[in-house]
Amino acid sequence: MEGYFLGSQIGSIRSSQAAGGSQQVPMFFGRVLKVILHESEEVYDSKGSRLPIGAIVYRNITTEKETTATESSALPIQSNIKQFPLLNEIVVLTQGPTSNIQSSVDSSVIYYSSVVNLWGSSHHNAIPEPNTDISTLLGKDVKELSDINPLYPFPGDVLIEGRQGQSIRIGGNSSPKNPLVDSSNNGKPYILISNGQIVTNNGIDYIIEDINKDPNSLYLVSDHIIPLTPANTKQDSYDVVPLNPSQYAGNQVLLNGGRVFVNAKEESVFISAKQSIGLNAELLNFDATNYFCVDAKKIYLGKAARTAVAKEPVVLGTQLENWLNTLLDTLDSVAQAMSGATSVTGGPVTQINVVGPELAATVNSLRTQIAQFQSKKVFTE
Repeated sequence: MEGYFLGSQIGSIRSSQAAGGSQQVPMFFGRVLKVILHESEEVYDSKGSRLPIGAIVYRNITTEKETTATESSALPIQSNIKQFPLLNEIVVLTQGPTSNIQSSVDSSVIYYSSVVNLWGSSHHNAIPEPNTDISTLLGKDVKELSDINPLYPFPGDVLIEGRQGQSIRIGGNSSPKNPLVDSSNNGKPYILISNGQIVTNNGIDYIIEDINKDPNSLYLVSDHIIPLTPANTKQDSYDVVPLNPSQYAGNQVLLNGGRVFVNAKEESVFISAKQSIGLNAELLNFDATNYFCVDAKKIYLGKAARTAVAKEPVVLGTQLENWLNTLLDTLDSVAQAMSGATSVTGGPVTQINVVGPELAATVNSLRTQIAQFQSKKVFTE
């Protein structure tokens, strides 16, 4: 079982405060040589303890001869939010207590916090040692991308930028570059979440999110106009067409992506709106395994049904069947009477007697066809 046997070093990096001379733990910097990201990676510290997932192997770059410095290990300093560095990135390091602090105040370990922003890039900030194999600069399985651009910052922004173009912007202040804020909504909060960026020919220029061009976007805004271009603009079912997203300013949530799939794996999906819910697409399909129910004061099928002056109501199948059967019963009685009709002299009325059975046969045929006109699947009130 092979692995690194690592030593922890603080050495000459301790310093005294300018006033009082008391000792403080300074931060220092190390170049990342290895990042433990899987159980199969067996790496050990100087005491023979196996390093956990998230630990790194580094070399202190504050020494005079970095390449001859001892390789050391460090743990992530935060338990909830972690930024795992890539190989050859420089990380901030500091000494801190271990879980044995109650039994020994001298029990300490080196922790790493963040990656030093050497290049100003959210993709990577690696700076390798001389003669480093560039093909594995960031790690064996890490692809270096040349078109991941930083976000243009606005006053007071909180920006979280991923290495592959993901971002979260928490802001709301006005800026000449901010397309969402002007004097009417300056200071109103928004959160912009993007997964992917617009395509550029470099990774240097600062860019701004674009809800129409970014692969996936989720915008939570309070009083802002978002110039979202709808994929389908057909809204013929409305008497008053709702405002286009590029015209509406207010408290709203906008979700845009190549495909949106909402799945409730345990219970139900509910969509509730105070005014209306608009669904428009090239095809609109509803599938139910039990039943499909639509209820409203009035239900219109088709634009003309809603806009016509003389509206055409749907016929009730059962009531129509009862009415037709009554009509056919009456006609059947007439046919029977015609079959046996006699003249005033008591003789047969040949023409009427012949037509009577024909009418009776027609009535019986029509009676059998009524049920065929009724749907076995669609019902109305």
